[in-house]
Amino acid sequence: MPAKLAGGLFISLTIASSCSDPSNIGLDLDPNNNQIGVFFTEIPLSASMVLLDSFNTTNQGSFVVGGETSAFFGKTEGIGFSRLAINVTAPLPRQEAILDSVKFNFQVESATGTNFSTPKSLKVHLLTEGIQDTSYYSFDRLEFDPVSIAENSFNFSARKDTLVSTKVKDEFAAFLFQEMKKGDAFKDIFSFRRLIQGIAITGNPEQEASISLRVGNTTGISVFYHYQGDTVPTVYPISTAQSRHFNYVKNDRQGTPTEIITQSGKAYDTGEKVGSKSGVGLVLKIDTSPIDAFLDSITNVTFNDISFEIGPLESASADNLPPTFMVMNFTNETNRVLTRFDGEPLSIQADGQAQQGVDPNGNIVPAVLAPALLAYFSESKVYNQRITSYINSVYRSNLQRNDWILYPNSPGTAGDDFKKSFKEFVVNKNNIKLKIYYSKIRAL
Repeated sequence: MPAKLAGGLFISLTIASSCSDPSNIGLDLDPNNNQIGVFFTEIPLSASMVLLDSFNTTNQGSFVVGGETSAFFGKTEGIGFSRLAINVTAPLPRQEAILDSVKFNFQVESATGTNFSTPKSLKVHLLTEGIQDTSYYSFDRLEFDPVSIAENSFNFSARKDTLVSTKVKDEFAAFLFQEMKKGDAFKDIFSFRRLIQGIAITGNPEQEASISLRVGNTTGISVFYHYQGDTVPTVYPISTAQSRHFNYVKNDRQGTPTEIITQSGKAYDTGEKVGSKSGVGLVLKIDTSPIDAFLDSITNVTFNDISFEIGPLESASADNLPPTFMVMNFTNETNRVLTRFDGEPLSIQADGQAQQGVDPNGNIVPAVLAPALLAYFSESKVYNQRITSYINSVYRSNLQRNDWILYPNSPGTAGDDFKKSFKEFVVNKNNIKLKIYYSKIRAL
């Protein structure tokens, strides 16, 4: 990125920090004045991989089903589990009601994978054990009937955010409609859960696609019926809205560079490449210690522009995009995201925003209100974000320099993006760096 100088002059310097002492790199704007220097340096940052601990997938607002195989991450499979909800005030069909159809609706949020010209399958199964009022993690799963109550294949080549439906199998449809006519199981939610404990939604990992489904009013069962003489059918919804749900994730990394990652909370060196895998809990840890060495080597400088860059990524495509944003959370030797006195996660704040604040006792603490988002640019296949204010605060305000965990998420959105898909990326370690433009005022 060029540095714009007074008078419309643009200067682009591409001297790597490894070539010379940063304090001696630069170009004088006015050789006769010799008071101001403009400098550019690149600082390579090394990365390792961490498997996050306690990957809670309860009530994240989405199911992630299906899966895919990756040379770097291995085989991944997801199954969604959920209770179902009814409206106990909605009218039930009378004995003379005539069943039209029973459908299961899937509200698709996104789909990633390969070969979307081939339809991808979705199946719905009845649970044979109930979902409890407890927290569920990615390794948890429940037993379900292997015979589905609904299944179909759908083509997502045109759109990957759409509503699709399929007919529920006749036997279950007839059973459900008769129970609705009886009414006993539909008088309250607890009676209903004794009739139907919940559902499991599966895909087919062999089809190389993972489907994210929204939990809510638009994912669930619709029962259509009418009475003699009706011209419009009545619909009774049984949805996943406000229902306890979670996602099971199986990731077999055997035979891949990431098979060495066996313990959570430990940083692993995976060779020349590193990566991140949503839904599984694999993230990048960035070693920022070279920042200290650089800051110790300079004096009397003003930072013009500093950006953190990762990329170009490998194997990113329109059908298999990486996470859109990542938060640069602070970490240390524990390899966990560090939190503030109030439990808020610590991270680099957006450029131009305060990097520090005060606690109720007047002590200076890191700010948390405006996390900077490391954004992905699909044309260049690069993640990039300006962090000038952060580095300036480390340099001038004694903000503690920490290592970073790159957590894929968009703060302020519903749920946790990192737990709502199997999006991934792989990058060569040599393509992780800081790009720094700064000016130095020299004494007369």
